[in-house]
Amino acid sequence: MSVTATGWLYVGLLGVSAVVTGTLAVYAGRRRQEPGAFGFAGMMAAETVWSGTYAVALLVHDPAARTVLENVKWLGTCVYLWLLLFAFEYTGHDEFATRRVLGALSVPWVASIGLLWTKQWHDLWWSTTIDPAHGLAILEFAYGPAFLAHTLYSYVIILLASALLLRLVFVSDYLYADQSALLVFGILAPVGFNVADIAILEPGAVVDLTPVVFTVSGLAFGYALFRRRLFDLVPATRRLGRNAAIGQLETGIVIVDTRHRVVYANEAAAPVLGCEPAVALDVSVRSLLDLTEVDFDAPDGLAEIERDGTVYEVRTSPITDRHDRTIGHTLVAHDVTARKRRERRLATQRDELETLSALNALIRGVVQALVSETDRAGIERAVCDRIVEGDLYHTACVGDVATWNGDADRWTAAGAAGSDAAPEVGRERLDAAEGGTSSAAAVDSDAESTGAIDGRASVSDGAGSAGAHLPTVPDEDHTWVVVPVVYGRTVYGAIGLATKREDVSVREQSVLGELGEAVGHAINAVSTRQLLSTEAAVELEFESTAAADPLVAATDGADCSLELAGVVPSDDHSTLAYVRVAGDVDAAASALAAGADHSVRRVRDQDDDGLLEWRATGSTPVGTVVDHGAQLRSFEATDGRVVYEVEVASDDAVRSLLDSLDRRFDGVHLLAKRECASPLDESTELPADTIDGLTDRQQEAIEAAYRAGYFDWPRESTAEEVADSMDIAPSTLHSHLRKAEGSLLAALFEPERDDE
Repeated sequence: MSVTATGWLYVGLLGVSAVVTGTLAVYAGRRRQEPGAFGFAGMMAAETVWSGTYAVALLVHDPAARTVLENVKWLGTCVYLWLLLFAFEYTGHDEFATRRVLGALSVPWVASIGLLWTKQWHDLWWSTTIDPAHGLAILEFAYGPAFLAHTLYSYVIILLASALLLRLVFVSDYLYADQSALLVFGILAPVGFNVADIAILEPGAVVDLTPVVFTVSGLAFGYALFRRRLFDLVPATRRLGRNAAIGQLETGIVIVDTRHRVVYANEAAAPVLGCEPAVALDVSVRSLLDLTEVDFDAPDGLAEIERDGTVYEVRTSPITDRHDRTIGHTLVAHDVTARKRRERRLATQRDELETLSALNALIRGVVQALVSETDRAGIERAVCDRIVEGDLYHTACVGDVATWNGDADRWTAAGAAGSDAAPEVGRERLDAAEGGTSSAAAVDSDAESTGAIDGRASVSDGAGSAGAHLPTVPDEDHTWVVVPVVYGRTVYGAIGLATKREDVSVREQSVLGELGEAVGHAINAVSTRQLLSTEAAVELEFESTAAADPLVAATDGADCSLELAGVVPSDDHSTLAYVRVAGDVDAAASALAAGADHSVRRVRDQDDDGLLEWRATGSTPVGTVVDHGAQLRSFEATDGRVVYEVEVASDDAVRSLLDSLDRRFDGVHLLAKRECASPLDESTELPADTIDGLTDRQQEAIEAAYRAGYFDWPRESTAEEVADSMDIAPSTLHSHLRKAEGSLLAALFEPERDDE
């Protein structure tokens, strides 16, 4: 039987449908990495199998071959399963697109295919006969119960997929309305014809219109792909991205109902709640958090809570339905610990800068007051009075070393405390200061020990043999700051400052340490000025057998004796002592250079007579004497015993010097103490005002050059050696010498011009 024009038209429509759906399947397969593309490609491929196989089957009139082709066509009915997979992936519900779920949903379809291929042994599926029409092999069906059940099942799956796609219109703010409408139309169009074919049209030999309408589906899907960017604007990206953003957000999010029970919490909320989100479900949030400061009634409440040392900023917002009824609240917790720490650090730095500014102003006032004072007592009184004038410290007291050690009671105090009270600091603190440190130490008024602990001086609230009473201060808490008063390696005592602040920064302690140095310089300058200007001084004679004395070590068991030829102070808190050696010069030089910070240079070296230039530091009795502003007149060292002769300006300076020697050296004993009429050496033939006309550096340079034998012939020291001993450049030494020599020669040969 030949095929009519109508028959060829129908077959042609099936071919067009197969080409359209096949093309879409290939396109989607190439973009299968996009959400939903894999399911869409499978759906189009199934429709292609359905349309293409049916077109071929209509042209085959052999009953057996026709039946086989009809069964093959039914393999394309899995289109509804691919449709559901596409809906799951495209809408972002890929948690359901698992092999287990899809496998379970495929069981009815697999059973249907099995019943179809075994229908010759049962009547559960259908019975068919060929009824040719228009030259086409059209089948007439008598449907069985299994076929109807399968059809109903497929319609349920299709409706479920269509519902997911239609839902996009409402949950995406109509962003995907066009895509959803086109997809649903492309799905329901063939379904409608399929329903009409099975249930509405009269039974008989009719063609299957469903695959023909696949052309309409293909056009709708193609329009969605190419004109509405089906795989460019993917709803799964929106939904999964939103879920990922909420789930992976470092900000804790908690949703509670109207009774404040937790209905949702992301992983970031676990540290806030103190438990896992799953455990917190259906638990009152008030039992998990201290929400006393959280106002749920506020439209945008804000509060702070702290948990395990972490500070969270909690913001609450109401959740309302479309009738504007409150159905719950959201709590968003931000970790603001770093911000709080930064704010506290900035506040601390701001307070510290304000404190340092006030402290610098205070120190400027103290330094100005020091300029006009002529004795140590005046300096100590001025320091205390100026310090308590500011707002930083309410009490200030000054005491010498013996007073701080509890061996004397010579306090100078001002402020909230009386003049007979001061904080106590252990001897270790003052010894540490003598070792070279000048920084202040902050101490708590509640400390109980009487020594230095962990580098911090301690205080005592009561009297004791190790120290004096604390000042009587107000009852509120206060902190003591102990500032050593030092000059080089010499410690004159310490300043005690009481403040109501709980903490004293390291920078403030460092600045106060500089204040202690300034006061030490002032005391040293006053002592030196008194020594030079007074008509009477105190002459001390003491001996040393201390093992720490290099002069003792140099003569103990050695065939030599040492005596002082001259002393030149240096700017680096060391002293250049020129030592005459009678006997073994090599042994004496080696012994004097044994200290880590000592250096010795041979100025003259003869058989049994030599002159050594020895740089002595404050760790020696010579350096200690010079650092205290005393005049070292002479020393003689023989057989491990040294006798020193020293001139000191006042009894206070004597006490300070002897205390320092006693603390540093075991084996130093005072032999004699007497007043002398004139502390100044009158051996120079030049007028005293001529020497005074030289600068300090010029005097040091010319005396160092003289003591080193620079002016002898032949010279015992070169200019480079003298400059090196003074730690200056040779050109600088020559400049000082030329100016000093010019002044001295002018005083000799042109006294009239010098007077002018």
